[in-house]
Amino acid sequence: MRRHLFVPLAALTLAAPACGDDQAASSATASTGDSSASASAGTSTGASASASASAGETTMGSASAGATTGTTGTSETSGDATTGGVDACASSPHYRVGAAIRDVTGPSAELVMMGYSMPEQKAEGISTRLWARAFAVEHPCSGGRIVFVSADLGQIFQSVHLAVIERLGAHYGDDRYTFDNVALSATHTHSGLGGFSHYTMFNLAVGGFDPDNFEVIVDGIVQAIIAADQDLDHGVIKIADGPLQDANWNRSPQAYAGNPAPERAAHEAEMMRDTNTRMTVLRLERTAEGGLDGDPIGMIAWFSSHATSVSNQNRLVSGDHKGLASYLTERQFGADYTAPAPFVAAFAQSDAGDVSPSEVVIGEPKNTVVRPCDNDPDPACDDLANAVIHGTWQHERALELFEAAGERLAGPVGGRMAFIDMENVTVGPEFTGEDEHTTCKAAIGFSIAAGAEDGVAVAFIDEGIKYGDLPKVTIVPEDQACHEEKTILLPVGRMQPYPWSPTILPAQVLRLGTLAILPAPFEVTTISGRRLRETVLEILGGEGVTRAVVAGLSNGYSSYVSTREEYAAQHYEGAFTQFGPWTLAAWQQSFAEVAEALRDQAPATSTGEPLDLSDKQVINVPGVVADSPCP
Repeated sequence: MRRHLFVPLAALTLAAPACGDDQAASSATASTGDSSASASAGTSTGASASASASAGETTMGSASAGATTGTTGTSETSGDATTGGVDACASSPHYRVGAAIRDVTGPSAELVMMGYSMPEQKAEGISTRLWARAFAVEHPCSGGRIVFVSADLGQIFQSVHLAVIERLGAHYGDDRYTFDNVALSATHTHSGLGGFSHYTMFNLAVGGFDPDNFEVIVDGIVQAIIAADQDLDHGVIKIADGPLQDANWNRSPQAYAGNPAPERAAHEAEMMRDTNTRMTVLRLERTAEGGLDGDPIGMIAWFSSHATSVSNQNRLVSGDHKGLASYLTERQFGADYTAPAPFVAAFAQSDAGDVSPSEVVIGEPKNTVVRPCDNDPDPACDDLANAVIHGTWQHERALELFEAAGERLAGPVGGRMAFIDMENVTVGPEFTGEDEHTTCKAAIGFSIAAGAEDGVAVAFIDEGIKYGDLPKVTIVPEDQACHEEKTILLPVGRMQPYPWSPTILPAQVLRLGTLAILPAPFEVTTISGRRLRETVLEILGGEGVTRAVVAGLSNGYSSYVSTREEYAAQHYEGAFTQFGPWTLAAWQQSFAEVAEALRDQAPATSTGEPLDLSDKQVINVPGVVADSPCP
């Protein structure tokens, strides 16, 4: 077991505010467009800077807010970027970079937390505030630009994605920041606040929609993007990656073991274990015009680990280990959250669908979950201590890579996105490995009731329940054959008048120099992430892209995506793979098509239009019942 550096909790956490504290437990802090972020009540988690530059793509298309079926994205260039057929932008490392942070904490009392789906887990105060960290990159040579946002949230629901793009369109017009070039990603903390989805399945445990929390989140993200755009100035982006060992564990080893042995062997030879252990770090520097080195303004660090160090017994809002890693990094760089431009450090999520911060030892009659401080004699070794331990590990490794980063990203910036009707994808043999197959009406399986291995839900239900293990009875006979091994528990795609979970979802590819970023609207298992990266690199590798990183929980949320083999096992992740056994193959095909559009400087083709359910929220969370002033 890795030994940890224990950071005193007193420096990082705050108990639920007492009556008379500066910040009442029930108050919400929203960004309002001012040039500073406030860090009141509780520890401020850090902010992060990440930017990207993409190589070989001389144009960046835009999709208007309110995408429609058909094509999105238009080719546009700024100035003459080619000479005699040679792309002069392809080797340029000079960018304009900007970073900003805004508060998205929300009403921190009497609102159910988002992640564990436990109605009794209502917030009672703040441990660490929640932040949206935005990074803008513009390539003067080609005129392209992108924004990447990492937010301390459980998910980026489609409601937030649509609203943010709509408001950016109202602020800038329809062609500066669009569906194509804006990526919104969640860290997946399970100690944030709920009620900000427009879909029933994700509001059930919360008790409905909370307009206050929704507004805080959307406004905070929009204001962070506007501030990052205002911060754009000359700079460079450097990159480094390397392993962080003994800091994440595969929580579903039995399902993982079903993947092809050669694929597992190749993965484990590269990663040294059955998870993605690679951390990828971007270093943003402010330079003089034409300079190659400058002063750091921000960092983005992608690493795969469920943000579940803080358990479902917690009642204090927290960014979990990724929020703590940001806080530690930003404090080390002297970040002042009230200053116009503090150093911003984002610890973004990657392919963590089957990855836990706790080691899971499979056993009978139940599994054993080993957390880093279970054997620590310190009496303060609790949920928040675990978050500090994991946050410290990520903080320390990110700093090592940050200091070692010497390779500069070079080339134009570009992005493409398409909305995919995931219930109606015909997947070709190239991605199925056999015959043509189709996706299914969205449904979740019986095994989700068991919970994941590191968080049992219903004690008497086991994972791995397949159709036929119980009597062959199904509530939706017309869908059962399509879902094959899955015993359907809830046919979310057939609910009326609207599905309970989004079925029109975005596939997006951003190019940042030699780096491709794949914002994915789902939780990606380890091997699923590997296959997605390989799919996109096969297309963009010839254009100078040498790295790809999956940014899970981005631009929407549709539960999990597992491999065909993991799906067959019907453990938690497979049961939560909504669109049937060929879901991953459908996503590989969709990401390939978007990557091809980006490569060819062509529009990406959408096959559906996402539902706008903003005026269909009939069940709202009641406000604070009692918030009396002190006598």
